[in-house]
Amino acid sequence: MKVNVGQITDKGLSPKRASNEDNLLAMPERGLYLVADGVGGRLGGEVASRTVVEVFSRVFGQEHGEDLRKLIENTIDFCNQKVFEDARADPELDGMATTIALVAVEGKRAVVAHVGDSRVYRYDERGLICLTEDHSEVGEAMRAGMLTPEQAAKHPRRNVISRAIGAGVEVEPDFREIEIDARTSFILCTDGITRHITDDEIARLMRGGARPQPICERMKALCYTGGAEDNLTAIVVDFGETRYVEEATRPKLAATAARGHEAPPPAPRQKIELDLKPQPVSGPLRMPRTQTPAEQTAPAPEPVASESAANSTATNAAATPVAPPAKKRPSVGTKEVTIKVPTVRMPQKDEMSRVMKMSLLGAALFAGIVVGLLLYGPFMRIFGGFLSSSDPYAIRGSVRRPTDPDVAAAFALHLGNRTTEARKQLGDILLANPKNAEGLLFLGRIDYDQKQYLDAITRIGEAAKIDPNLQDVWEHLALAYMATGQNRNAIDAVQRAIKLSAPAASPEAGAQPADEPAVSPTPAG
Repeated sequence: MKVNVGQITDKGLSPKRASNEDNLLAMPERGLYLVADGVGGRLGGEVASRTVVEVFSRVFGQEHGEDLRKLIENTIDFCNQKVFEDARADPELDGMATTIALVAVEGKRAVVAHVGDSRVYRYDERGLICLTEDHSEVGEAMRAGMLTPEQAAKHPRRNVISRAIGAGVEVEPDFREIEIDARTSFILCTDGITRHITDDEIARLMRGGARPQPICERMKALCYTGGAEDNLTAIVVDFGETRYVEEATRPKLAATAARGHEAPPPAPRQKIELDLKPQPVSGPLRMPRTQTPAEQTAPAPEPVASESAANSTATNAAATPVAPPAKKRPSVGTKEVTIKVPTVRMPQKDEMSRVMKMSLLGAALFAGIVVGLLLYGPFMRIFGGFLSSSDPYAIRGSVRRPTDPDVAAAFALHLGNRTTEARKQLGDILLANPKNAEGLLFLGRIDYDQKQYLDAITRIGEAAKIDPNLQDVWEHLALAYMATGQNRNAIDAVQRAIKLSAPAASPEAGAQPADEPAVSPTPAG
């Protein structure tokens, strides 16, 4: 697939930022795109992020036969060891670390990996979806239900990350694998972008239809308008033959002419002469016929007036309908066709009765089929409850009924083996309300049932982001992760499910009020 890439990295406006500690790497020929946000020490952040870029550049610059995900996992482990050891060896680099967010593409498969709070978004006809979850204190607290998104955006510790490359002897990245097509775009960015630009604003920029590089420049301008308090870095990648808004659409005819194809010349006009002098009618009724190709190409003898009229009338008869003849009409020439009216035998009384009976029977059968099709749906809606002892949810005792009645009705169609209709109804529900967490969850469950595991992870994961406390969401996300071999992510999902199912702890003395929840110094992650 064709790839268009835009990128931007900038120090920002804050006087506290003496240098740009962000780094990026875009290798379209290798399918690798990466951003890193360094932290710690006077020079440590810049060194840590540059180390990650250099290591990945060398690894992906060579041919390798290893599985793509395994290659990324091993490279991240190597980066972690190198940054950690370099920080211990040099006092000036003590405490340095870095985030990483990357996308690696192989055919129609894309592997997304991240550590820290740098993000990867996917944009396509379904809209904008964040494929990563911030490894930060407020991010973990928000997913645990301790903070709302509004509180997290203003929390004083919102920039404190809970995972980073080089922060410890080992690091645990999160992975996600998805399928891409010619309408897929990716946005990779550090928190210097997302601090000033909301997800809705990113989606609006992508909907504008501009090329990736102008979108990156616009992101920088928006950050500067907001104060650009941090280093900012972004990569935008479009796949496929994208039509951008600044490209004028050429007329189809002009494009055809440019390739050397000319329109065929107009057909030559024929001169038609009519002889309108009336001639006496004699003999049987005769009508003109169209000339054969041999007659049209053969040289005609010197015509007389009546023959000229005949030929011209015959030519016109082939092109236009002939009006009914009047009582007296002129002779049309010497080319004649005698019309013979065939003799039609009328059916006898018994035969007529049999024909009528068969016709009436056929009409009755047809009417019965039409009426049955029209009345089947309403009949089943009204009387279906009397004809069946239980609904699909009762038959499938292990399936929880959604609390949203529209989602419940749509998923019931899937349980009744009407999956196409179920998908359409759930799609309509999400079109009206993209934030319907139950709609996303049960659409993801349909994906899982049909073994479309990557789509299931995307949709159920989005449902978990919208409502982390949604019943069964983490259990089904864990199942989808396990189906694709993402055991680490599956374990994380199971742990979150266990936390939600555990009884709430009793409040202790000195606890902070609910409107200002405390953040644990060592959040789960």
